[in-house]
Amino acid sequence: MTPQELFALHPFLGSLTADETLELLRHAHVRRLSAGRIVFRKDDPGDGLYGVLSGRIVVSVESVSGKELILNMFGPGEFFGEIALLDGKGRTATATAREPSVLLFLGRADFLPFLARRPEATARIIGLLCERLRRTTDLVEDSAFLGVPTRLAKQLVGLAGRYGGLDAASSVHTLRISQAELARTLGVSREIVSRQLAVWREAGILRLARGQVAVKDMRALQGIIAGG
Repeated sequence: MTPQELFALHPFLGSLTADETLELLRHAHVRRLSAGRIVFRKDDPGDGLYGVLSGRIVVSVESVSGKELILNMFGPGEFFGEIALLDGKGRTATATAREPSVLLFLGRADFLPFLARRPEATARIIGLLCERLRRTTDLVEDSAFLGVPTRLAKQLVGLAGRYGGLDAASSVHTLRISQAELARTLGVSREIVSRQLAVWREAGILRLARGQVAVKDMRALQGIIAGG
């Protein structure tokens, strides 16, 4: 994916003219990260906006005891870091490259003056942040009212829609995610997730491999979600 293609997918940046896009891209920088590298840590200064050209970025928080909760994942074509970009305060979570990744970085000092000249873009930025807030609210609500099987099914369906590699011939969605990572998105132990995935594997709903979950029967998971 090129920086121009990445810009085209953003709710605000995609509305820019070709000249405006080139103006911003002149200030953008490409960062290449190996797997496991930290993009930024919680409370680091909000120095800019990141877009994913390739790879996968996981945004998470940790408890005092070191337990990790994954708040979001970002793949090619997605941006992250908007909150700290706009308010200039510390990062709200830690971002880590889960696999070799290439990021496009746009500094706050270059972006905000440009945004000030485009006041109509404010509504798009607000809409994007509201969407993120709604997702966080859904996670809190699900944790309070839904059991692990339903929450896990929702997570798999959501991830398949965003990142699943679809085999058109077999209608199988393959996710590059480990069972430990899935557990951290739900805030439960890996053992609980592994047991539930094994049940669904035996039922023919999933196929499991190292670092992968392949959804064979999407309708079955959707039925679990509908049942609550």
